[in-house]
Amino acid sequence: MGSMILREIVAQDAAIIQSWPAYPEEFQDLDYALREAGWISEYLRKEGARIYMAEEHGSIIGFTIISLEDAYGKSSRAEFRIALHPHMLGQGDGKKLALMTIKKGFEELGLDRIYLIVRKSNPRARMLYQHCGFRDTIERRKEVNGVEVDFFEMELGKEDFKGWI
Repeated sequence: MGSMILREIVAQDAAIIQSWPAYPEEFQDLDYALREAGWISEYLRKEGARIYMAEEHGSIIGFTIISLEDAYGKSSRAEFRIALHPHMLGQGDGKKLALMTIKKGFEELGLDRIYLIVRKSNPRARMLYQHCGFRDTIERRKEVNGVEVDFFEMELGKEDFKGWI
């Protein structure tokens, strides 16, 4: 792993992410997150959402989102999302990027709890989140792009975050 930096999104980043190649077949259900009506478009319009780009050697290798439950900053809870460039999967960058973002959430945004949802069909992501300290809270079913999907909701409290990067 090189020297990863985390920075806030700028205008031209969305087009770069939308031009990334498709995810491998194992992750094809997640590919919509990168596309034109995907996560970036959704969260750019959302009050209280922070979108961070991960750069290594001048190239964007992934991005994360922290979306405050209360858009006016009174909330101490936020949702976490992460997406990596398809060529960066399985190399350890996801954990480093997740930990950098979580640390920012607890230290800079003053959060007490960070939660996420992960597809039951995505054990690799669930394992990543467990390695970062997240614990299962509930199971839920949600519609994504017209399809019912089963998820685990996971949560991490500030008091349980070790911050190891």
